[in-house]
Amino acid sequence: MRIGELAALAGMSTRTARHYHHQGVLPEPPRRVNGYREYGLRDALRLARAAG
Repeated sequence: MRIGELAALAGMSTRTARHYHHQGVLPEPPRRVNGYREYGLRDALRLARAAG
């Protein structure tokens, strides 16, 4: 899932999700061929715990 989908699952804005990513809460995920980051369910759970 892309960052917008990840943020929606965690109940936050994409800006907040990017902030947590830059803070190191989320590790750098693999990228798709088009360059988009590909987050998984584990990343969504980690983000929700950090925000919670």
